[in-house]
Amino acid sequence: MFANFKSDKSDKSNAKDLAGLVEAINRTQAIIEFNLDGTVMTANDNFLATLGYQLRDIKGQHHQMFCDPAYVNSPEYQAF
Repeated sequence: MFANFKSDKSDKSNAKDLAGLVEAINRTQAIIEFNLDGTVMTANDNFLATLGYQLRDIKGQHHQMFCDPAYVNSPEYQAF
């Protein structure tokens, strides 16, 4: 009984620590998320401000919009 209580408390503490870490990363890093097909799902404010976009401008667009056209046509990008 007491072991479970301690474990629950520890799990909640770990979850809180992890949530704090994720928040710190989101606050300090430029982050963009893509679907498996390479389309933009979302981006945080740091990413948008750094590159001068609004989310509505890039959401649903393909990753290649951020790449040089020569690179997009390269075998390396195609393999990516």
